[in-house]
Amino acid sequence: MLSQSPLEIPEVTTLVASYLTGGDLASCVRVSKNWRDCFLPHRWRDVTRSNKWSVDSYKHFGPSQEALHNHRHLVRKLSINGRFREDETYTHPNLRHLRIDFSRHSDVYYHNDRGAFDWDLSVKSPLLESLSLSYIEIEPRSCQGISKLPHLRSLKLWKVKIKDVFVPGFWEACKNLESLSMDNVRFEGIFVPIPTDTVFAQLRTLSMKDIRELPVSAQLAIAFHSPVLRSFEWEAISIEVRILIKHPVQEDLRPQLRSLSIPDEPLDAEWASTIKTIGDCLGNLTYLHLQSGTFGSKAFKALGSHCSSLVDLDLSYATSPAIKDVLCSCPMLEKLRVTDVSVKHIIEGGPWVCQQLRELSISFRVKESERNLQSLVFERLSTLVRLTKLDMNNVDEESSIGVLEFRSHYGLGQLASLQELRAIGFYWGDDFDKRQQLRRTEVEWMIHNWKNLKGIYGLLNDDDEVHDEYMDLLSHHGILVGEDMVLDSRLASWLGFECNKDLDPL
Repeated sequence: MLSQSPLEIPEVTTLVASYLTGGDLASCVRVSKNWRDCFLPHRWRDVTRSNKWSVDSYKHFGPSQEALHNHRHLVRKLSINGRFREDETYTHPNLRHLRIDFSRHSDVYYHNDRGAFDWDLSVKSPLLESLSLSYIEIEPRSCQGISKLPHLRSLKLWKVKIKDVFVPGFWEACKNLESLSMDNVRFEGIFVPIPTDTVFAQLRTLSMKDIRELPVSAQLAIAFHSPVLRSFEWEAISIEVRILIKHPVQEDLRPQLRSLSIPDEPLDAEWASTIKTIGDCLGNLTYLHLQSGTFGSKAFKALGSHCSSLVDLDLSYATSPAIKDVLCSCPMLEKLRVTDVSVKHIIEGGPWVCQQLRELSISFRVKESERNLQSLVFERLSTLVRLTKLDMNNVDEESSIGVLEFRSHYGLGQLASLQELRAIGFYWGDDFDKRQQLRRTEVEWMIHNWKNLKGIYGLLNDDDEVHDEYMDLLSHHGILVGEDMVLDSRLASWLGFECNKDLDPL
């Protein structure tokens, strides 16, 4: 018989604490001495502190100064909302993660005396691993303190201002980082270039968005001076990218990127130019996310040999021929997100080689005269035997062209090979011409043939009563029916997919 209380087993306590809120943990601490000893470290592990100006937004002040002082050695993660004087904060010897947000002061971004950040974190939190700063002007003392943090690996900056005289110290503070994210950061004053001998030797993940008054050549220099860089998310301005070609960097400092995300390029030719510009840095590229503009045949051609290594590809605006080329040229592809594609183009060319594909987000455009081609699309889809998720909800609402119809007489039966399919999404909207017109026999076919199916999203019939009937039938067989594939974390985990935690759950 066990004489030990279950709560004395660290794994049990950690599991129980993971389901409790801060208020629940505070109540547990008051039950008994044993419970206090068990739950006190979890009560103080993650702390949020807000000043009186930000309490209206954050709903609570957080712990009192005295309580935080007494338990500061237990704090591992600290969020500070609103501005505090340095003498109002304490040394947290075991702090690992710190987030400071001065945004409740609307003018801190523009007035030095309100948003200046001049804390020496190397003294206050020497074990810090990640730091996030918002609405702050970085001062020299804080730069020096950051550069002295031996364990700091992640730095996130949003709405931060860095004066020219402090820029060299800032680059020095970034030299040992593994992850650097800068969003809406202003480099104020005379431009100070990154020293040519600076190397960000540990930097693996770099994200730069809306960087003000820092030339594109300098922004790219950060990436090119990061030899182990693997993930690069960058908001580029196309006209400056073309100028960048005139500024080559040292060959031995070029990183070998595995992940690349660039939001702002308008035309196919400019995408091609951008890809060629940084092409020498694309090693065995596995992830490529191009959020806007037109990705066409020229951009696809610029990718060249990288097609053989791509695993995750997100093309928000791609032409039908380019999508067809991707499907015929990327054998390692596991995730593909594209816009709508013409069935006439998608069935052209050689066979699809992406037999590893697990998640596909695509919408097929079918003109009235092309309905007889739908069986050929089903034939192509039937080769994707590892497919677990097929989302066809991304439909152009303004287009008068129809969508792929999942009907038996158009070849639905060919998809019996998709034995691993867990979720499928159809159009959900007001355009009746784009809704599916499934019959009960076809719904029953899906239930019988797709044994692993857990969720169907979208409208299954333009008749609401018929759709509701199908919902009841599917629910009876343990299959969820919803509007779209915006999943919360629990549902996504059940279906076996990743999800965006920033999205609202169903």
